[in-house]
Amino acid sequence: MFAYNRSPICSPHFNRPAQHVPLTLAIKAPGRNFWAPISETMLSFVTCLVLGLLVAWGEAQRGSGSRYNAWAAGTVNCSCTKDINALKRELLHEIHNRQELKGALETYVTELYELRTMVRHLKNDTRAANAVAAKSQLPEIAFSTKLSYNRELQPLDTVLFDTTITNNGEGYNAETGKFTAPLSGTYYFFATILSGYNTKVETALILNDKEVARMYSGAHDAHGSGSNSAIVNLRSGDSVWIRLLYQGGTHVHGFYSTFSGFIVNERDP
Repeated sequence: MFAYNRSPICSPHFNRPAQHVPLTLAIKAPGRNFWAPISETMLSFVTCLVLGLLVAWGEAQRGSGSRYNAWAAGTVNCSCTKDINALKRELLHEIHNRQELKGALETYVTELYELRTMVRHLKNDTRAANAVAAKSQLPEIAFSTKLSYNRELQPLDTVLFDTTITNNGEGYNAETGKFTAPLSGTYYFFATILSGYNTKVETALILNDKEVARMYSGAHDAHGSGSNSAIVNLRSGDSVWIRLLYQGGTHVHGFYSTFSGFIVNERDP
């Protein structure tokens, strides 16, 4: 049996120290007829333990959010919990940023490889285009001539176009009336011959004494013109000119009669 004064000896709160007050306590030993004193320290410990258990039990009965549940969850008197949660959030945010950065870097690397491939293809295309351009660059070979006066010719005579309008490459000779190919290649030639009044004349485009194309010029009671053209392959040194044929008249009217030609592309002989 305990006996003690009713003054409080221990605070029911965990964080508040117990108040020491004068205490009178005795306990009757079982089976013995005397009272034995008990120390104040032991009584304080037992009292605090009982009161703590009672408070914990009462708060547990009130449900979640109680001081006991918080203690059971390990959050009572732990001031670093918020800091740990904040660090955890920062760590997750940093991991997310690193993942986004990794994805962006992988995209940039892929685009860089694609750009390198495009640059390589462009370089190859440029080299090929330059090679084709260098190969396809034609030399300036072209001429254009005309007659400056009327001519009376004999069969098989060469028509001498005495006025040179253009002679790039110096292939046409006005003294001979012949064009000589400076380079081997494909050439285009065109000629127009105007006849005399009320007469006719027949001429031909000649390549190295071989007839390539004919022209008929004539009209009744008027001048008549005839034209023709040809594309021929020439070797360097081949000659092309206009020749009068046997049939018909011998008069070639000036000013309207012309002879022209130019290189289409250079080629091996």
